[in-house]
Amino acid sequence: MLVPQFTRIAAGLAPERAARESAQRKFGNFKLDANNFSHPDQLAALLGPYRMVSFDLFDTLLWREIALEDVHAKTAAFGERLIRGDDGPLPRGLLLHSRSRHQETLKKAGMASKTAYRNEIDLADVFDTALAPYIADDARRARAVESLLAYEIETEHRVLTVDPAMRDFLERLRVQDKVLVLASDMYFSERWLRELLTRLDLLKYFDHVFVSATVGVTKHSGKLFDHIDATLGSADWRRLHLGDNWNNDVVQPRKHGWDALHYMNPENEMRKHRLELLHRLDAHRRPAAAQALLAQIRGDKPEDGLVRLVTAGFLSFSRQVLATAQQGGFDRVLFLTRDGTIYHHLIRQLIADTGAGDTLDLPQLADLAFSRRAGVLLTCPPCSDPDWERYIRHHIGWLRGGGASLGSLMRTFALSREDMAGARGLDKWVDAYLDGRDDCDVDFAAILAQPELAQAVDAAVQVKRQRVIDYLDQQDLFLPDQRVLLVDIGYSGTVLKSLSEHMYALEAQGQRLGSRLVMMMFAANRYFAGNLGQMHPRASMLDPVMIGREDWRQRAAALNFAWLEPFAVDRTRGSLRDFQPDAQGVMQPVFGPAGLDRTPITRERILATAREVDAVLRRSPMPDREAEATIGRGISDCFSHPRRDTLQAVDGLTHHAGLTEVVEGGMLARVRPWRLRSDLARCMREDRWVQGSMAASRLGWLNPLLNRIIGITTR
Repeated sequence: MLVPQFTRIAAGLAPERAARESAQRKFGNFKLDANNFSHPDQLAALLGPYRMVSFDLFDTLLWREIALEDVHAKTAAFGERLIRGDDGPLPRGLLLHSRSRHQETLKKAGMASKTAYRNEIDLADVFDTALAPYIADDARRARAVESLLAYEIETEHRVLTVDPAMRDFLERLRVQDKVLVLASDMYFSERWLRELLTRLDLLKYFDHVFVSATVGVTKHSGKLFDHIDATLGSADWRRLHLGDNWNNDVVQPRKHGWDALHYMNPENEMRKHRLELLHRLDAHRRPAAAQALLAQIRGDKPEDGLVRLVTAGFLSFSRQVLATAQQGGFDRVLFLTRDGTIYHHLIRQLIADTGAGDTLDLPQLADLAFSRRAGVLLTCPPCSDPDWERYIRHHIGWLRGGGASLGSLMRTFALSREDMAGARGLDKWVDAYLDGRDDCDVDFAAILAQPELAQAVDAAVQVKRQRVIDYLDQQDLFLPDQRVLLVDIGYSGTVLKSLSEHMYALEAQGQRLGSRLVMMMFAANRYFAGNLGQMHPRASMLDPVMIGREDWRQRAAALNFAWLEPFAVDRTRGSLRDFQPDAQGVMQPVFGPAGLDRTPITRERILATAREVDAVLRRSPMPDREAEATIGRGISDCFSHPRRDTLQAVDGLTHHAGLTEVVEGGMLARVRPWRLRSDLARCMREDRWVQGSMAASRLGWLNPLLNRIIGITTR
């Protein structure tokens, strides 16, 4: 009584070891006899008399790198993310559980039919009937089923490996005068199985493909062998079937007049048994599995590991954005320039790589040009407003970090000579500033002292503000009845706060707002919570996805984000400076010149790395939610407790340190132990990576304590 319980406890504590030992006990000492073969070379002398050779597919010609149940779980997770019912998200577990009881019910109904007997069911029918209560429209439901099947075929393609010995065997048989047949008990129809065979470069070897889901009868019942004979007229031929299942591939064909041999490769059987046992033990949800996944993501080259880890975070975030857009019923998803558009690229690549892109009902995806500068312009009051002076001074100080003057005002609002053409009396000062003569700058107080000059400056700002409004109006951002998801790298949500203020202004003018704006961010900093209270009721911010506010470790990593921007920023363009109408009158964003790109982290590299990481995640048995949480923890730990290899990987990287203009600054600063407090304050003021600066200054041993303090003070 106690022995089985002890065995289960031991297996739970060390699942990998238990799975290996169980597989070894079951198959390690398997003895072959005349009914079995373990390598196709053993068949060379037997094949002469046979006119037709038939093969099983799965676990005979192919093996999986993860358990079949994990493949099914991935398809179900995909459906729950990207298929929406008529009334909202599909029930959790619907798609996964429909493959057991519901599938058996449909199969029994087919076997009970007197007019159209079937003892096999097509997975398309299983999914269709499972989705019918939730998606009433036949065409939309058909697209949903198609997307599920396409995704699973793509997953199978990624996790399946062709047995090289069997491929060589097929090559040799192909040149002989024999009929080669594939006979599979499979819930995919022949159409899908042929597509999989094509991707695996196996279809070319077979003259005929018979699949139980299409034929309607199985090898398990023996009826599929009768169907093959009836179709090919092969009942009088000598036929040999080869496969790994004793009943389906040996007992049944022999009962129906075929010769058959059992393919028994102990190594393959041990692999399959081990994977199935690990799945039953939930080993892929254990901390060891998380560490193994992070090691796979980082890869073998330390110099690439950091890029791969952050890219995995971007990829996970993009998957969650897509799921949120679908399940939230959003009409549009807008990616903010210049840091948010990386997720637009990743999402389009993700959609293409699902294998189901053409069948998904997706919201509109587009970019939205917006920035802190655009937000400050959007909410700037006229000079007749009593708050005008304070507003100008505050935002110049926030965006530029200095006092207010004509030069700092023009930099903050990116005012050009054309913008300032109406500022009579300031012409020579404007020209001097634009010619680079900062010594000729005019203090803001001197401008305020002359009302006509203040009005001229304000007129230039208000004209530029109107161009921002015109651009947003052409984006139909506020008035239609719609749900809009705004996506950005994040931090504090100041963009949505500016849009909220404009929404209040529109309502004050009597406008009826129809849109609901929701912002989704990769990361948040200590100002996130404060900005939540300043949102319009039709504007809201979701909890940050990858670097959040709940866990103190993530709050420590989120103290500032000098370490994150080098991976996200679009260096092909400078800061957003203006909006101007094109030939058709459509407002187009105007960006400043791109800065010097001194970093090897290009968008092309991120996208290529994302494709590699996506392949790792698709082959991992770890569920999506656990994988995403693991990646988020890995990023937080990496940048809040940087090691030497992390510092080496970021050496030479620069980040966008400016708030209005692109200023490429270093990520690290010197921290002196005798001036610890002031140097850390300088890191924050100059937007440097705090924990990295500590580690680079040989003070990394203080980071655990520093992170605790940050976690407490930013709670």
